[in-house]
Amino acid sequence: MAEPRPPASPDVGARGRPRRERAARPDWAARFLEVFAATGNVRLAAGAAGVSRDAPYKRARRSPHFAERWARAREDAVDTLEAEARRRALTGSDVLLMFLLKAHRPERYRETLRIDIRREAERLASELGIDPEAAIAEAERLVAGAGR
Repeated sequence: MAEPRPPASPDVGARGRPRRERAARPDWAARFLEVFAATGNVRLAAGAAGVSRDAPYKRARRSPHFAERWARAREDAVDTLEAEARRRALTGSDVLLMFLLKAHRPERYRETLRIDIRREAERLASELGIDPEAAIAEAERLVAGAGR
């Protein structure tokens, strides 16, 4: 019968081999978030932080705190992008200018399409020779059924 092994010391692993000291790896999150906020690019930020492109996504799933910091960094990146678009818009890009106006004052600058459903239903019913009220009722019935 084999003799029981004494408890492993902190310097010895389960198989009796000396444990290798593992160098503490610096946390890459701060560098990732810094570069991401500046570039808005996951690949570039992960590369700068010395991790794979998948590492931030995995960490965000495990850590709500990291996910929240990443979301704030994304907002910073979009703010930077918007500031650059504004600068370019004001120095001559009509297209960028319109995008910014539509984003910030949609009630005034977005394209809107208004359709008078009743008038269209009456027009179509007239063309088809059917009762407009019956056509509208049938359309409403179909819409209600599609919502189930």
